[in-house]
Amino acid sequence: MKVSETIVKTRRRRNLVDAILANSASAVCVLDADRRVRFFSPGMQQQTQWPPEKVEGLVCELAVAPDAKPIDLLTSAIAPPAAVLQGHIHFADAILPLAGRGTIQTRICHLPVEDEEGVVSRVIVFSSVQPADSADTITSRQLSQSLHAEITALRLDFRNRFGITSVLGRDPAMQRAIEQAHLLKDADCGFTIIGPPGSGRRHLAKTIHVAGRHMEDAIVPLHCRLLSSEQLFTALRQLGKRRTADAGAAHHPVGTVLFVDADRMPREVQHWLLENLHTEAASIRLAATSEVPLLQPEQEGWILPEFRQLLSTVEIVLPSLHARGSDVLLLAQHFVENCHRLHNTSAESISETAAAELTAYRWPGNVRELKQVIYEACQTCFGERLEVSDLPFTFRVGMEAQRHPPAAPVAARSLEEILIRFESEVLQRTLEICNGNKAEAARRLGLTRPKLYRRLRTLGLESDEP
Repeated sequence: MKVSETIVKTRRRRNLVDAILANSASAVCVLDADRRVRFFSPGMQQQTQWPPEKVEGLVCELAVAPDAKPIDLLTSAIAPPAAVLQGHIHFADAILPLAGRGTIQTRICHLPVEDEEGVVSRVIVFSSVQPADSADTITSRQLSQSLHAEITALRLDFRNRFGITSVLGRDPAMQRAIEQAHLLKDADCGFTIIGPPGSGRRHLAKTIHVAGRHMEDAIVPLHCRLLSSEQLFTALRQLGKRRTADAGAAHHPVGTVLFVDADRMPREVQHWLLENLHTEAASIRLAATSEVPLLQPEQEGWILPEFRQLLSTVEIVLPSLHARGSDVLLLAQHFVENCHRLHNTSAESISETAAAELTAYRWPGNVRELKQVIYEACQTCFGERLEVSDLPFTFRVGMEAQRHPPAAPVAARSLEEILIRFESEVLQRTLEICNGNKAEAARRLGLTRPKLYRRLRTLGLESDEP
């Protein structure tokens, strides 16, 4: 992926903007998705002589009226075209009116920034004044420096999201998992993280990778349950090529390959990996996630013993969220604070009644479900504390379903037992209709009288005595 594509696809807009705007001398302004000026840097003020309070809050329109004021011409000059709001970087020469008298010729760069949903939510506008004969060269150098700052911010944000301290839990089982992660971060052996879906298996695997010596390399997840054998073969061969690529390549080399649901990896891929491990996957760390210990699918014939030994040098077990007790409220408060910091939501804590509901729920989706519930609740909450009424409808439906236990399961019966019972009911009902007249009952059922007598005796509906 090219550097420009990396910029367009970024999803951490706040850390990105903070990193780029750290140098207050830069001539930079930030627009939102509505083209409204949200930030006008001191460097921009020095370049155009316009104070921030005059510009911030104005909407930048591409077209202006004939009698437009100078400040309207300024906002029109920095207004991004439609292609920028679709994720494309844009360069253009512009003439900016000064707050006093005169104009200044600049080179404008519009840099779109996407949010977590992939929608452009911010546009960063760079303005540089250069001599005509060296404008392109110097602008490219300034853009390169800005992009370097952005990439650095993204790496720092990734490390903060998946640092060891990002794994929260006071439960003894979670404390043991955290200690194992501390030991694994400095090792090169393979490991398997076992737990139910949504318990944080992939997050912990990324945490171990980021904290280790391969932190500058990539971690690549391969979904063994979703990908076919041919797709897995292709991915593993490409990863081997990327690992041996030269240092000047655009992509970072692969440091860790994470086999998601490794207990469902096709056997032919396991054979290939074992045979080509020293050539295709040399120096790549192998990790896996699974719902059950890999010994169980080995005994059932799903995976090879050698493949299990390759991945299960260390096994980390993550419990379900419901079994972690007070960790539910610990994680819920963490998600509330994240929403408040990253998305400007109003809630900062959880009320006692809402906390009681969260604790009583069994969380079949584990940590992933809790995070989704808290994020949706924060979006609809307008107070400082989350209340029960703020919890989403899906949570309340699940809570109500858990309050009412399911009906007792019907005991399983054999097909022969069901057929005998059905035949007995038909014979008895027919005899009742015929007032006990067996000859008439046999005629209606399409049987001979001797055969009807034999069936009645066999089913215990009539004695063998005459």
